[in-house]
Amino acid sequence: MIRFFVEYRLTWLISAPLLVLIFNLLNLVTGAYSISPSIDFGLLGIIDIAPGYSVLFSSFLILLNGFNITRIFNENDFFDKSIYSSGFLYLVLMSFYHSFFHLNTLLIVQSLMIIVVREVLLIQQQDGDQKHVFNGAFLLGLSACIHPPSLLYLFVFLVSIWSLKSFLMKDFILILVGSFLPFMYVGSYYFLNDKVILIDLFSSPTKWKIVVFDMLFTLINCSFLFLMALVSFRSSAVKSTLRLRKMMVPLVMFFIVGLGLGLYDFILFFQMDRLLLMLVTLPFFINYAFINRTYSLFAGILFIMALGYSFIKFFTVLPHS
Repeated sequence: MIRFFVEYRLTWLISAPLLVLIFNLLNLVTGAYSISPSIDFGLLGIIDIAPGYSVLFSSFLILLNGFNITRIFNENDFFDKSIYSSGFLYLVLMSFYHSFFHLNTLLIVQSLMIIVVREVLLIQQQDGDQKHVFNGAFLLGLSACIHPPSLLYLFVFLVSIWSLKSFLMKDFILILVGSFLPFMYVGSYYFLNDKVILIDLFSSPTKWKIVVFDMLFTLINCSFLFLMALVSFRSSAVKSTLRLRKMMVPLVMFFIVGLGLGLYDFILFFQMDRLLLMLVTLPFFINYAFINRTYSLFAGILFIMALGYSFIKFFTVLPHS
């Protein structure tokens, strides 16, 4: 059954919008996930947004992210043929988080990080690489303006560039200028309007009430999928090209930073929404479990369990409004 989700493009194109629609309708009926009337854009301030627009924009970003993740995996030849499980995994795992159901800072930052990953992987040791370096740095700067803790990804970006190409001084200058540019625009606005910039780097960006069973299912399911993916990739890495092994460096580092930020929130504030930043690259790894002959059956069972739970939770686990 898992081949239905992995190999068929038409299945992905039809079911992706359908899944997003069904999840949002279930939330509308049950009220399991509340919709915030405002968005905290970090240095840009707090912006009010109508619930309908919030759901509409979040649905658009969720679909865009799913298609982008699928595109990145296939255009970089991580496997010898196109597969479409990346997007399915992203949509299903993302539905475990509040950010799936309304527009907020973390969803926007996640969307920006996915685009940054694509810019990084487009680097090919060619003359046109500079535009990808600048684009990625600019998006990172924009992300840090919206969510200051995402400054941590700047280090990941530097290491990623270094792992994929010969790191030159002009690359460093492009990163410096690109990442600083959004801050310059924001700083100019504050200066011209005589305002004070307030930055909070250490508090949790969310304050949702956590349902323990929902949290445990999410963490255990994702952990088992990742462990199988790790073992599957290690067995595939022996046959992989040098380019593929180099591309894995930024994917691993983006995952580690997302995991670190999520664990920080979980340990100190008992919040888990920032763990969704793992999903920027986690689906890439889990794909290897689906295509591995040894682990594909177990990985498929875990995915079907996650898919089934993503529907059932609205009626049996999550509180209703």
